[in-house]
Amino acid sequence: MKIANLLILLATLGRLVPHPANMTPVGAVSLVGGAKLNGLWRWATPFIALILSDLLLKIFFNVPPFSFQTLFVYAAFAVNIFLGRFISGNKRYLKLGGWCAAGSLQFFVLTNLAVWLEGFYPPTLAGLGQCYVAAIPFLKNSLLGDLAWAYGLFAVIDRAQAWELRTRDQGLGTTDLRV
Repeated sequence: MKIANLLILLATLGRLVPHPANMTPVGAVSLVGGAKLNGLWRWATPFIALILSDLLLKIFFNVPPFSFQTLFVYAAFAVNIFLGRFISGNKRYLKLGGWCAAGSLQFFVLTNLAVWLEGFYPPTLAGLGQCYVAAIPFLKNSLLGDLAWAYGLFAVIDRAQAWELRTRDQGLGTTDLRV
């Protein structure tokens, strides 16, 4: 539960502080949460952070908390949670990079489809293409942010879990870092 709480706090604050577009930790939290958290916490963690930060963005910055696009954003993070379940084993850091790229790409596809469906571009295949081309800088930011946050979070959680095992084996007390 401690890891879930820290991930919720990080993802929430990451959306509230100034940051380059699409470089928040939420994508990484959903992917890493899918890999590292158990049961309901795997699914609840990113969505608690999203809902909480959406409400705080409304309170502090008057950003509308929910829109048509919100459904696509939340769905894309749900896909990331699912993808995170494939990150395990000895080659998990290699897998993490591949699943980060897949997660960033599917987020790009789903969320920009929502932008196009909402009518910001002509309702044609050419308009859809224009939408995706205009969003390429956001894809770059998402990919870089997801990779940096995911590798950092994964390394910190791995080290904390290893430390917990060592201290438990040495009889130095227990600190339960599992969810």
